Amino acid sequence: MTSTSVDTILLVCSDEDYSVNLIGSLHDIGANVVGPISRGDVALALAAQISPNLAIFADEPAGDRDAAGLAKELHDTWGVRSLILDRAIRDVGEQPWWPESETLDRLIDGLAHAEAWRAQ
Repeated sequence: MTSTSVDTILLVCSDEDYSVNLIGSLHDIGANVVGPISRGDVALALAAQISPNLAIFADEPAGDRDAAGLAKELHDTWGVRSLILDRAIRDVGEQPWWPESETLDRLIDGLAHAEAWRAQ
């Protein structure tokens, strides 16, 4: 996996309308998207089967794990890096599961449209 690869993204999002926009934006940058998934246990099970390059959390997953905890578990178990979009749950400090800077820059550019839609 290279630092700029965004081949397969696991999307954790419980908002159906927002997830449609996120998926469209991710497809626009050439990513394959699995999801949306609302439950953390389902996200872990799918990660074992599909080997995503990245997980994106648009909101907190349902279940026993919060977004930061699930991101840590995805990274520790499967090496999957994660991006948390929700500002309230994103402020967890620097973490080893964050995307590498080149991947993050590409995602930010690609997701700007979906974020603008959500702000409306």
